[in-house]
Amino acid sequence: MSKILTWRVAVVFALLAALPFVPGVSRYHLLLAFDALLFGAIAMSLDLLIGYTGLVSFGHAAFYGLGAYATAVLLERGVLSVWACVAFAVVVVGLYALVVSYFATARRGIYFALLTLIFAEVVYTFFRYTQTFGGSDGIQGLPDAAIWPGVLIDTPARKYYLVLVYLLCAWIVCRRVVSSHFGRVLVAIRENEDRARFLGYNVQRYKMGACMISALLTGIGGAIYPIRAAFATPDLMVWTESGEFIISVMIGGLGTLVGPIIGGAFFTLLRDKVSSVVDWYFLVIGAVLVVIVLFMPRGLLGLRRLVRLRRGRAPA
Repeated sequence: MSKILTWRVAVVFALLAALPFVPGVSRYHLLLAFDALLFGAIAMSLDLLIGYTGLVSFGHAAFYGLGAYATAVLLERGVLSVWACVAFAVVVVGLYALVVSYFATARRGIYFALLTLIFAEVVYTFFRYTQTFGGSDGIQGLPDAAIWPGVLIDTPARKYYLVLVYLLCAWIVCRRVVSSHFGRVLVAIRENEDRARFLGYNVQRYKMGACMISALLTGIGGAIYPIRAAFATPDLMVWTESGEFIISVMIGGLGTLVGPIIGGAFFTLLRDKVSSVVDWYFLVIGAVLVVIVLFMPRGLLGLRRLVRLRRGRAPA
């Protein structure tokens, strides 16, 4: 089964890599694909908390925004290396995530969600009203980053391949986590935290580990965003951004890796298409989410299982 899955994943990524060579694919389509893959990768990292650990985080936008600001600060000061930007983002987001995860994982349920939200609002307010980082306007007009000296990421195709590599690396990390003993303990904590603690596991440490991995993957995604958009603003840290990540996970399917990627891409494409027609596009997205929750509780990834059940081919 693992060989089949690996083969399928290889085919999917090969098809994604061929997208820039498809006739008729414009600059707009490549940048839209960038957003879709980036959103999907971040939703997948959030699913490590929601789907596998049972922790709902309303503060993931802070990790995303801090990663973006880390890159923006370096690019603004002439440090164009992508590797330096990502490394700086890992340090900044890692320190912040360590503090948040330590305090938030000491609580359960809604208290965890509220603590992550409170920390995120503090960070958002700080960047929103601090003129050192541009205040509400953020940091604008950033130069192009470089893979190495002389090779700039200055075309939509190169930016697309950058996010594709990030998605592949994030998927490998998440796949490794959920298939390991660490991932099985996370599922045990989700199912019955008290029993996992009774078995001798340090539940808070496992929760902190899941939070750190999820936060760092999200921060790296945030670090990539200014390379595509040439700016970083406090709007990236608004709590509604965290809500969109959660919606993407729910649309794709909780407790999976592929599902949130599909959900993030679907959400990005739906938002782009609907917002180009009407201003109240969130009503449409809300209606879609209601339909999925009511009739497809397993998300878009569960459609295949639903079809098999109706055809009577699903195992008993």
